[in-house]
Amino acid sequence: MARGGGPLSPPSISSRVPSSSSSSSSARPHVHAAASSPGLNNNSGSNNNSGRNAPPPPPSHPRSRSLSTSTSAFASKDASAPLSGPTGPRVCVLGGGFGGLYTALKLEALAWPAGSRPRVTLIDKGERFVFKPLLYELISGTASAEEVAPTFSRLLAPYRTSFVRGAVEEVVPAKGGGGAKGGSSSSSSSSSSAAAAAGGTVRLVGGNELEYDWLVLALGADTVTYGVPGVRENCLPFATFDDATRLNVALRSLEKKKSDSSSSPCVVVVVGGGYAGVELAAVVAERLKVSSPSSRVELVTAARGILDGAPAGQHAAAEAKLAAAGVVVKANAAVARVDSEGGGGEGEKDLSKKTIALARVVASSSSSESSSASSSAPAAIAADLVLWTAGVGPVGGASSPVDNASAPSLPFPRSGRGAVVVEPTLRVKGFPGVFALGDVAAAEEEEEEKEVGAGGATATKKKKKKKPLPPTAQVAFQQADYVAWNVWASINDRPLLPFRYQHLGEMMSLGAKEGAVTLPFALPEGVGSALGRLPVLGDVLSAAGVRVAEPDGVTIEGPLAGALRRASYWYRQPTGEQRVAVGAEWLAAVSGSLSGGGRRKKSE
Repeated sequence: MARGGGPLSPPSISSRVPSSSSSSSSARPHVHAAASSPGLNNNSGSNNNSGRNAPPPPPSHPRSRSLSTSTSAFASKDASAPLSGPTGPRVCVLGGGFGGLYTALKLEALAWPAGSRPRVTLIDKGERFVFKPLLYELISGTASAEEVAPTFSRLLAPYRTSFVRGAVEEVVPAKGGGGAKGGSSSSSSSSSSAAAAAGGTVRLVGGNELEYDWLVLALGADTVTYGVPGVRENCLPFATFDDATRLNVALRSLEKKKSDSSSSPCVVVVVGGGYAGVELAAVVAERLKVSSPSSRVELVTAARGILDGAPAGQHAAAEAKLAAAGVVVKANAAVARVDSEGGGGEGEKDLSKKTIALARVVASSSSSESSSASSSAPAAIAADLVLWTAGVGPVGGASSPVDNASAPSLPFPRSGRGAVVVEPTLRVKGFPGVFALGDVAAAEEEEEEKEVGAGGATATKKKKKKKPLPPTAQVAFQQADYVAWNVWASINDRPLLPFRYQHLGEMMSLGAKEGAVTLPFALPEGVGSALGRLPVLGDVLSAAGVRVAEPDGVTIEGPLAGALRRASYWYRQPTGEQRVAVGAEWLAAVSGSLSGGGRRKKSE
């Protein structure tokens, strides 16, 4: 996911649910078959056979989901439900991030008619599921590796879903696997049957192959360098568990090196002014301020400033935090190249002196956005460590050959930005047995354009237009409910449901204990200013870190927002067992803090 901070998330009907995991790969795929367990259904342990064979409810509207229904996928196990047999349809899920893992778990939780329960296989190149919005906690030391990146083998142990570790090399649909055989994607039309889907083969690096009847693409996104010379060789990305581990090693080495008073102050440069760059700059600056007070963190962005287009409350909270942490922001600056003195092994190379050449970005006269780079006023920054958060793109969809070098070969239609083209039901266009979700899918939502009458009259609806959905965790786990249902519907010849996205707010980490959370509703005109004029209430809201801004609504910031963010992500852990484990870790941390023992940094 492009966003590191992640969404504000109300309870989900499955709550099993977040985009790709560890970047490591295996030449010979490792296969883990989850421990056999009795069937799960949505009847809370009911032994009524007709209830078990009835179709599950479709995904409910996010605002209507309740805590009681969110635990349905972990209803008591029905011992009479048959285990997946050799005749069940084969469903391959490519990618074990928020979209892929949560789809697999939701497929497990649905009630299946007799003989139709699929054999689900989850394939990922890493051994761990990565809860990406919590990667920053690994840098601050406020979360352990087990909390942020549990292994797939541990997560899937209680379930039927099999896990195969391997990098996807190619997807080869069988003859008839695409084209006109599939049913309509309309919610009122029947979907295609397993026979019509035709299936195909997934080929992994190393030569292993897996056949499928139904395929789910959830490969996520890769770091994009836009072909800038030296970025891939000399910058550290921050998108995976391995990236966070590597950064922790580099920071510890830097802290140790700079503890010598004779050394010059260290400089860390973060490239990218979006959520990921801001969150990373905040946590690194906070950490270095304690371990190496003379250190400096700089944030470079080609935009006019940080968080361009973000809610006003989040923007203000981020600016205040970065200023307090001493982060220097260089706006309207594009990275032209990154050079390094080189030498040493990988760890030493990370800390070799870097020179970042910058080019001034000139704003287009026809747009408020920065659109072109000019070399007329070049500048350079010397740095010890350069962190790259300036871009991610759909796996296999990057325009740069360097960024696409290890991407799998996918025969599916692509959008202009390289994402797989999907229908409203998230079925891949022209391939009735294939669904795509998350960062790799070119999903869209309708947005109403508005016009304002003469003299600033109330805006009226003009027309609807489509815009791409953002590459965030909340999009992926909402889509997982729909993809799982539509796979169920496809196998059982039932209507498919078009995906409907509901924005659930914005959440951002701002250091070890602080954050900013924007609630997913706007305030009526005049309410914000009226609240600010109430002396007592205004003071109380300010002390609590509540910022009211029109028309963006309410933003909570500071420690309260940090606690709310962590609580939301605890609830969004993929399984009930993982929530129990994470909750136990947090209780131990709180207990240790109260007793003065502190928290042991397991991530290190």
